[in-house]
Amino acid sequence: MESILEVQKISAGYQNRVILHDISTQIVKGEKVLLIGPNGSGKSTLLKVIAGTLKVIEGHVYFKDKEISQVPDYKRVNMGIGYLVQTRNIFPGLSIEENLQLSYWQVKGDYQKRKEWLLTIFPMLRDRLNARSGFLSGGQRQALAIGMTLMRPADMLLLDEPTAGLSPKAAALILGAIHQAQIETQASVIIVEHNIKIMYEWVSRVLIMNQGRIVGNESKPERLVNHDVLQEYYFK
Repeated sequence: MESILEVQKISAGYQNRVILHDISTQIVKGEKVLLIGPNGSGKSTLLKVIAGTLKVIEGHVYFKDKEISQVPDYKRVNMGIGYLVQTRNIFPGLSIEENLQLSYWQVKGDYQKRKEWLLTIFPMLRDRLNARSGFLSGGQRQALAIGMTLMRPADMLLLDEPTAGLSPKAAALILGAIHQAQIETQASVIIVEHNIKIMYEWVSRVLIMNQGRIVGNESKPERLVNHDVLQEYYFK
């Protein structure tokens, strides 16, 4: 199967602290990968490296067979990498409509058509387009944040804890919408999510991280619902 993303021997971190150690992995086109691990294991840091918001210390990142290790984040967005950050992912002082317009800035295409498609994915936003985003519920805010990521056509989606802080019902709605969007766009997805029980039936593979390294590559996600199996990875 054809690779869309490859990281080779990546090391990265913040200031004098190295977080990622010699990480290598590959994502094929259309693949849905769950990224799990204990808090502080490097999951968000790896997404930042792929998205280009954090520079590598060593190693290489390839996207669609092009070396992008030194390509700035805004150019990676234009190349087809969509990135949902965990926090501060909307403009609360602006309306939903204005947030969507900003996310579509400089995209060549029909904004209204793209917005209409997005509203079929997140219908809960349709009647709130003029509402100030800072007054939305948690589920609505996260729907908007993911919607902003989806407004720009993307071949690779990096989603950092899209259901964090949501009720089980709201989380299910958000994950269902992401699932629908992935089916319709056939984008590859890396998603960081702690609740394996609500994810394992949807993803095709699980990467397990611990202490800045990939310690597991599980092709049978259902195995990780077993707490004992999961602990074996976490305590390697």
